[in-house]
Amino acid sequence: MTDGPELLRSRSARHYLKGAATSTRLQTTIALAARALSFPMAMINILDEDSQHTIGILGTDDKMATPREVALCDAVVRSGSALVVTDAGLDPRFAGFPVVTGRDVGTFIGVPLMGRESLIIGALCVIDPRPRDVADDQADRLVEFGSVVEDQLDLMRRLNEQRQVGSVLTQELAQAIRGGHIIPWYQPVVDLDSDRIVGVEALARWQHPEGEITNPARFIPLAEDSDLIIDLDLTIISLAARDVVRWHAERPDLRLSVNLSGRHFDRDDFLTPIASAVTDAGLSPEAVDLELTETKHLGERVTSGLVHQLRDAGFGVWLDDFGTGWSSLEYLLRMPVSGVKIDRALTLALGSRIGNALTTAVTGLTSELDLKTTIEGVETRRNAQIARDLGCDFGQGYFWSPPVPAPDLPRLWASSTNGSNTDPSRATAPNPTGTD
Repeated sequence: MTDGPELLRSRSARHYLKGAATSTRLQTTIALAARALSFPMAMINILDEDSQHTIGILGTDDKMATPREVALCDAVVRSGSALVVTDAGLDPRFAGFPVVTGRDVGTFIGVPLMGRESLIIGALCVIDPRPRDVADDQADRLVEFGSVVEDQLDLMRRLNEQRQVGSVLTQELAQAIRGGHIIPWYQPVVDLDSDRIVGVEALARWQHPEGEITNPARFIPLAEDSDLIIDLDLTIISLAARDVVRWHAERPDLRLSVNLSGRHFDRDDFLTPIASAVTDAGLSPEAVDLELTETKHLGERVTSGLVHQLRDAGFGVWLDDFGTGWSSLEYLLRMPVSGVKIDRALTLALGSRIGNALTTAVTGLTSELDLKTTIEGVETRRNAQIARDLGCDFGQGYFWSPPVPAPDLPRLWASSTNGSNTDPSRATAPNPTGTD
């Protein structure tokens, strides 16, 4: 009979099996993990009390549930730590396992995945059918990819939950927008050559009257499912523009980056409210970069002509999360954008042959097209240096600073001017939420 703690763990794990069709971003992350570690196969497995359920896979078509007693990931879940097996056929723990006797698994690295209840829900693993040596740092690198997978799984779970209570949350969000509880926080954008802050990205935060801050991963997808995202975007643009006008007294060349949903382009007169939100605050559109997030609906809504209208009005237009979707190159070739922001999943692969090659390919292409490149999710000095050496122009991430409320941002100016990372206390701190 399943004991109490295991029952709680299994109950937590089952939350991640509801609607667990693999997202493009999740699939991209495990593909990058496999490439970065030079393994031909990668899997995301969720384990309940009886079975191992594969919800993300690369390198094999086998997506059937596996009994836990013959699943290598069961050992990862039970130990709660990384498992490295260089020759499964010689390991007595896995003698008789079908995947071992069938020579599907020779080398295995698995790391645990933590769910929202701080319980282990499964494992991210990379597999090679052949026995092989494993470098000392490969398990540590897989742990980094595991943290990204945890964030993505949590987002999938939240989306499922929001669908169940969507109407109530939608009403609360609408009230928050009208009541002034949606506010911008700011994350610096840093010139990689000078280590100087040259811009800020305004990121929406839901601040409740009692001071609690709601994670944007909880309400942004909800807003995107309705026209509330338009009101939310315009609110952030207006408030951020006013802040930047004030900061221009100290930093007259400071640029503002804001996210713009593709839903704006469903409206005939989409440009007027966007431009008014900026100019009414006294800011020139030429100081503003509008970031279009790459989604499956982007190509359906946004045309080259619409982007030209934004550019003609003076705005910069950037492709956000570049590199995580199949149509990135198509967007880049047919839209008159100003630059691209390389997704955090690629940043994690920096230092590996595939990560460096992909980043070099992006920066080489953007350079040929006279576009600028910002790399997101930079959390270490090493990645900042690699990104600079590979041709990235700007960087953004916890190495310099997490997103902060407006009153906290000016304290970063002085250290940025001195050419040091803006917030040394955060230089090695990981992003705890995986969101900006």
